[in-house]
Amino acid sequence: LMVEMRDVFVPDLDEADTGIHGRISNMITLLSLHDPEVRCHLDSVGIDPSFYSVRWLTTLLSREFLLPDTIRLWDSMFASTHKDNFLRYVSVTMVMVIRDQLLTGDFSACLRLLQAYPPTNLDRLLESSRALWIYESQITLACHKGGISLGHALRSIAPPPAIIMAYGLERGVAPPMREQVRAAGERGLRVAREKANGIASSGMASAGRSFLGNAMSFWRGGNNNNNNGGENSSSATRRSKSTL
Repeated sequence: LMVEMRDVFVPDLDEADTGIHGRISNMITLLSLHDPEVRCHLDSVGIDPSFYSVRWLTTLLSREFLLPDTIRLWDSMFASTHKDNFLRYVSVTMVMVIRDQLLTGDFSACLRLLQAYPPTNLDRLLESSRALWIYESQITLACHKGGISLGHALRSIAPPPAIIMAYGLERGVAPPMREQVRAAGERGLRVAREKANGIASSGMASAGRSFLGNAMSFWRGGNNNNNNGGENSSSATRRSKSTL
């Protein structure tokens, strides 16, 4: 285990896939894939992944749970043939377990939840992380080997019951095609209305500017005519006086 973890503590390997930054990046990529809403919320409130994931990954989650749960977690990790994947999926599932509290929290509330992880059912956590890995493997295989789209794969393959979030879908359940088409149509209609309103507003503004410009031109022209008229009348008066 320590041989596999060695690169995390080597500064020269920080940017490598096996280094600390690479592992954090892989973890956040996985979170973005399966729960983009939480990822975007954490970004919006200013939570950098390093604020919590450095401790999670370097201590193998030994500081996040009570000792009996930590022993149970490590026992499962030692039995795994892909310890890096195991730790990444468990970490992402930990975020999704508390997603409801995170989505309603600000910077301090989210940071407190992530740095002082609340008590949770570890067996459920491990089951959910394993179900997520299995489901993602099935979807990936169907897309790459079967040549079908992601949407088709999500509708064709039933997600395991233990999944919390998968591919941005609650419990990994894809809505029926009819609902997807209706939602896409509503989004398209909303965008079209916004664009139409923007064009109408822009047209009204252009018309207003044109009207104002014409009015200013007319006003300037009127003043020039008045000035020219005044000058002509003065010249005529001077000529009449000189004739007299």
